[in-house]
Amino acid sequence: MSSLPILLAPAGSPDAFFAACAAGADAVYLGGKQFGARQFATNFSDEELKQAVRYAHLRGVRVYVTVNTLVTEREMKEALYYLLFLFSIGVDAVLVQDTGLLSCARQNIPDLVLHASTQMGIHNIPGALYAAKNGCSRIVLARELNGKEIKEIGDALSGYPVDLEVFAHGALCYAYSGRCLLSSLVGGRSGNRGMCAQPCRKQYKIMEGSSDLYGRTYNAHMIRKAGYLLSTKDLSLYPVLDKIVQLPVAALKIEGRMRSPAYVAIVTSLYRKALDAIRNKAFHPDPENMADLSIAFSRGFTSGYINGSEYSEVIGRNYPGNQGYYLGFVLPPGGQKISLKLSSGIIPRKGDGLVFRTDGWEEGYVPGDDPVIRNGIVEFSVPFRVRAGAGVYMTSRQQLEKKIRHLLSNPDKRYIGSITISCSITFTSDGKITSTGIVKDRRKRQYQFEFTSKEIVQEAKTRPLTKEQIREQLTKTGGTFFTFTDIEISGEERWFAPLSVLNSLRREIFQAAEDAIIRSGFSNPDIISQIRDKVRNYTFTKESVNLEPAVERPGLVVLVSSVPEARSALENGADQVYLLWNSSHDDISGLTQSSNNIGIMVPGVIRQQELKLFTFHLNQYASPGIRHFLVDSVGMGEFILDNNSGFSVSSYYGLPVTNSSTLKALHDYEFCTLSPELSEQEISDICQAYHIGTGPSPAICCQGLIEAAVTEDHLCEYTEKQKGTEIFLLDEKKYSFPVWCEQSGRSHIMNSSEHSLIIEYPKLYQMGIRCFIIDARGRGERYTEEMTRIWKRRLQSDLSFEEVSQMKEAIISMSHGEITKSGYKRGLSGLKPRNQKTANRPSLVNDC
Repeated sequence: MSSLPILLAPAGSPDAFFAACAAGADAVYLGGKQFGARQFATNFSDEELKQAVRYAHLRGVRVYVTVNTLVTEREMKEALYYLLFLFSIGVDAVLVQDTGLLSCARQNIPDLVLHASTQMGIHNIPGALYAAKNGCSRIVLARELNGKEIKEIGDALSGYPVDLEVFAHGALCYAYSGRCLLSSLVGGRSGNRGMCAQPCRKQYKIMEGSSDLYGRTYNAHMIRKAGYLLSTKDLSLYPVLDKIVQLPVAALKIEGRMRSPAYVAIVTSLYRKALDAIRNKAFHPDPENMADLSIAFSRGFTSGYINGSEYSEVIGRNYPGNQGYYLGFVLPPGGQKISLKLSSGIIPRKGDGLVFRTDGWEEGYVPGDDPVIRNGIVEFSVPFRVRAGAGVYMTSRQQLEKKIRHLLSNPDKRYIGSITISCSITFTSDGKITSTGIVKDRRKRQYQFEFTSKEIVQEAKTRPLTKEQIREQLTKTGGTFFTFTDIEISGEERWFAPLSVLNSLRREIFQAAEDAIIRSGFSNPDIISQIRDKVRNYTFTKESVNLEPAVERPGLVVLVSSVPEARSALENGADQVYLLWNSSHDDISGLTQSSNNIGIMVPGVIRQQELKLFTFHLNQYASPGIRHFLVDSVGMGEFILDNNSGFSVSSYYGLPVTNSSTLKALHDYEFCTLSPELSEQEISDICQAYHIGTGPSPAICCQGLIEAAVTEDHLCEYTEKQKGTEIFLLDEKKYSFPVWCEQSGRSHIMNSSEHSLIIEYPKLYQMGIRCFIIDARGRGERYTEEMTRIWKRRLQSDLSFEEVSQMKEAIISMSHGEITKSGYKRGLSGLKPRNQKTANRPSLVNDC
């Protein structure tokens, strides 16, 4: 099999990088000190990045650098300079999330290879086509996709110079990557800035209660006791790797930039071994390897959605930390003399780390001697009492640690002799030595080199050099990366040189070959200079806000999830109402008389099967005059416009806008909602840099519950949900997070406090914001009616301080929990909560 995917390993530190190369990675992905989605990893300085690229390229290993966070207006120039630096040092690709940065990179550094990060949230054909048409050569797909969907996306991309990448091993996010605001909302640490605090690894209860007229829950009771309800197992495709490589994917990625060099070494080496075995048609999953993968780190393994697993097989609600490898359980009667019933053939040995676990209890132990084995039962003693039935896990293994030490003690073993040289040596009439040649790296790419040696030969008095003597000395390459395939020699007949000269010549050939490989990745200095001049002209400008007369008056947009809610919004002054699409296709015939004011909101996650149904409905919307669509993910707007150019599209914050470059990139849109993670200053910066009236208008979600996470987990399975009842998650701090579920079971977790910018409206208007959005989805007719009426009045210019205060109190009276400004005070780059009612809880600890 010649077209196996490449193996892509993580490196959160230089030591992990060296481990990945030693273990056989085809490529390594890593981050610099800025703009990466793992800000709590050690990461790489600029000088370390340069050295890493040189080190990797000499070994035929590619280097991908993550610049996969959202970028604010004032950071864009700095981000472009950083991309230019990466381009200049020859990195093989850069992973990006921000669509504005993607657009700027394509315009300013067109030869920079760009990959769409999984943070871009691409999960369907429209998203993949957007990335392909906008300069990405690889797409890292959402981890929720199954094999059938990946094949469909691969088929749709046929003809485009783009390929696909999927995760093969490591931690799984509970929610769709790039759409999760949970860490940002509860702890002030944004996952979109590489600062996720992993609130999904904390304990929650599921509560159910009756729903009031404002969509809030009361008289709640617990329907699922406290547990790690949002914690996923870890992904491991090792047992099914021979099946996975049949998918149209070009790269298999190991997650783990927060992991140790030892973890990177063992996991990469085992996947390398497996892929090589598949190539040789000799792959058979080895229980020993599964044990080593589990001991390296495991929350329990799943083969994931990609292998067709259901959500119940992906979520691991019992324990959020490293479990190790399950050996078996303690037989009765328990106590200090342990009889262990093994579940596999893995036997604990002296010095291995063991953990005993039952509900709410665990204890570790390291055997001082090899256990006794009788009739398949492992017997040993421990200095504490253990209950019968307790699970026994291996968390460290002497044998595994020995493997890691051996691998890292000789990191270049696999590269010895991997670079071939074919060259000619010429001894000139004045005693100089010149050489030209071709070097082929480990990936069989060839480069030319030539040089004149610093060595000078002398005229021979008795024993001139011979071709055989020169070849014999030059081909003594043992222990180096190089081997000669051909050496042509001329002009040596009259010259003499000691062996030290020939040894020096060999080193010069190796150095010239090495330099040729390294230089091949560098960009032309003239091109770099030209690009630097272009980037230098990219300045954060404070243009005067220039509003077209037609958009001078502020407009009120209301998002709803039912036809009655839509009617309430229209009757109480909404200028535009978007009804959330669902697979049952609500009867909107009663709204057609207001068709110009009615639009359809497209869900942020719309998988291939759902997309087919949506496309069928899309063709039916034109006849009653429905032409406005609000999209919430990358690519869907373009998909709708391609379907019917007479439609109008806008975007919600699931397609994040954090800079004016994104607005410009979405130039065919009517309005684009700015990210709720942005601060007042960051919003102002966008408005000042963007010529309002020349493209999509910047919009703001001014009221409603912010969506914290979207997950394929079916949280509503725990309830016989009746009309008038709702469920929510209750965290350890007693904050409640409303949950609503789609017909498919997909769950949406909302923030625990309601977002409201009722006081901030005048500042936003002054900045140039003219589109204000109330998110009333699922809140009922009364909430929609009263909130629309309040905000319609708020958009007037003749309000007194007392009236605004009364509005705020009215909003608080019908809000879920307290009210919050989300990121308005803290900003996208905030690390810690500031003075905000919902942000006064302690930051969660990163357990990665």
